[in-house]
Amino acid sequence: MSVQRALFLQKRVLVVAYSHFFRGYCFYAKQPYRQKPVTLSQQSVLLPGLERIRSSVLLEDPNKLVAEIPGSPEVHTVYDCLRHGEKVSNNGPCVGSKNPASGEYEWLSYSEVISRTQAIGSGLIHLGLKPQNDSFVGIFAVNQQEFLLTLYGCSAYSMVVVPLYLTLGLQSVLYIINQARLSVVIADSEENALKVLRNVGDLPSLKSLVIVDPVTPQIQTLAKERNIRLLQFSALVELGRNSPQDLVLPKSDDLFCIPYTSGTTGMPKGVMLTHRSMIACVASLVIGYGEAGVFGGTIMSYLPPAHIYEICNEVASLYFARSIAFYSGDVKKLMDEVRILKPNILPLVPRIMNALYTRVKESVEESAFKSFLLRTALSRKQKLLKRGKVTNQSIWDKLVLKKFQEALGGNVHMIITTSAPISPEIMFFFRCGSGAYVFEAYGQTETLASSMTLPLEYEGGNTGGPLPCNFIKLKDVPEMGYFSKDDFGEVCMKGPTVFIGYFKNEKATQESLIDGWQHSGDIGRWLPNGALKIVDRKKHLFKLSQGEYIAPEKIETVYSQSKLVAQIFVDGHSDQNYVIALVLPEPSALKDWLRSKGYKEVEDINQLLLKKEVRKSFLVELRKIGDEKELNHLEQAKNLAFLSEPLSVENDLMSPTLKVRRGHARKHFESLFDSLYKEGPLV
Repeated sequence: MSVQRALFLQKRVLVVAYSHFFRGYCFYAKQPYRQKPVTLSQQSVLLPGLERIRSSVLLEDPNKLVAEIPGSPEVHTVYDCLRHGEKVSNNGPCVGSKNPASGEYEWLSYSEVISRTQAIGSGLIHLGLKPQNDSFVGIFAVNQQEFLLTLYGCSAYSMVVVPLYLTLGLQSVLYIINQARLSVVIADSEENALKVLRNVGDLPSLKSLVIVDPVTPQIQTLAKERNIRLLQFSALVELGRNSPQDLVLPKSDDLFCIPYTSGTTGMPKGVMLTHRSMIACVASLVIGYGEAGVFGGTIMSYLPPAHIYEICNEVASLYFARSIAFYSGDVKKLMDEVRILKPNILPLVPRIMNALYTRVKESVEESAFKSFLLRTALSRKQKLLKRGKVTNQSIWDKLVLKKFQEALGGNVHMIITTSAPISPEIMFFFRCGSGAYVFEAYGQTETLASSMTLPLEYEGGNTGGPLPCNFIKLKDVPEMGYFSKDDFGEVCMKGPTVFIGYFKNEKATQESLIDGWQHSGDIGRWLPNGALKIVDRKKHLFKLSQGEYIAPEKIETVYSQSKLVAQIFVDGHSDQNYVIALVLPEPSALKDWLRSKGYKEVEDINQLLLKKEVRKSFLVELRKIGDEKELNHLEQAKNLAFLSEPLSVENDLMSPTLKVRRGHARKHFESLFDSLYKEGPLV
């Protein structure tokens, strides 16, 4: 294409764009709450006092936290959310799974879900559990509707669910079963059922095992030998239907569930969360979503069901009368299923957002004109967003961003992300390119959601102000040079969403929960507009020989913006004066990069990656990004090695929430780091 032709098209697109009549979203249901008018320039309120506590700018009284859902005084427990959803949806579709034969989603209505949950609860009572708040039920399952049904089946009878992460590791699972003295465990598959049955000798409390999948002869034989009562999940439901029990509904201060932390170090800890905690979280989301929060619509469910992010999504979705669609179980096919389902609400994690962003960037990078159009489209969409206009109907959406929006299903109204830091560049792209409201939230298992961006936020790099359910303060960390007077420090939260303690672990509770304040271990900074930015991790710092503390996650976040990087681990030794990076390269981008550097195709690419000049050249690419993102000279890696396999849950180098187990990784790569330091800096 000639330069003249490109300039003509450029002008033509701009003229059409400025003359186009922009249309916003047509809400598919009523709004639950009209948000208090706020501006992005003031996102939190500084309360009087030396502690410099901040509260939500959305509160009518900044000293009074929200614990109940506005407009829904009858909703006090998680089970109330389900009944509220039935009423608001007029008994619409509640949960659904894709039929593998037809490829279509098959749905249970709200009333069918209520009936089934009551049958599950009744069935558990027939297995010997009492309908009271000290009866615990373990669920050892992937993300599927049986998990949600059991969660609510227990809630209907004041019982407590103890989720078991599939990827915690067998020893951790056995530890949890013993600590919670579980007499009943529900497993999804033969594989997980066998893991439990083969270790029954170490599980004196276990009496019954329920299996979602068909019961095989091997499981039957093993259960009989171990004197364990065996029941298929469908039989449990039928048992409860045939002998229904009167509901024993929980009180708001009763325990709802005990999710265990994934444990980047040591054994996992059981986080005791009450119904009040969950309802306060839902209340804050109702207020925080503002104009974006609407009743109805469909949400895609695919995250680990024991993850508090997913549990909060499900509880809130039922209150909002949404339809929850469970993915088929193959994360590689997730975005294909999203395109089929066309959800209105799409929870995302940074890893998926990074992959989608990289795909779009690669699709335009070889064309200067396409790159220009993308930059222009995003810039124009940001201007609309600054004017309070969230739309997928502009000329830029139709001509430039439609393909990306179709990859998200083509019907997304709201995107929510949390669980790990995400770069401002990618948040900017999603906010402007998706045509949807994009929220970034921050919280912990111990506190649920604590801060969240406002609906019309158009910049990245922060997690918004405190939600109306909690206060936030920053605590001095003098050994790291962080002081609250400078608006830096350890993030601490207090309010009705905060957990009541770690199960049977008073020592850990006292260390973490002090005077009602949960100490997160994260280092935060208050930005001038009152938004919170997570800048560091208290526990993950290491010191170099100069005495300077290094935050590896900050460096990893910067370097991960390279399309060449699939995974990265940064670390260093306290007797050395520089850091080292271990990189798992992105295969297709790596091949293109090697060709651009003049390296010929070779059968064993791993041998090529061992060469010093290749490692040095790759490191130079990362350091360019580091310079652009203003890493200081101590934060820039000076040596690098390539990883031959990914960091994963299976090799115990990542937690089930996909966070690097730094202690494990440091020990695992100890000899590699020693050899790299012996080699010396590459640059």
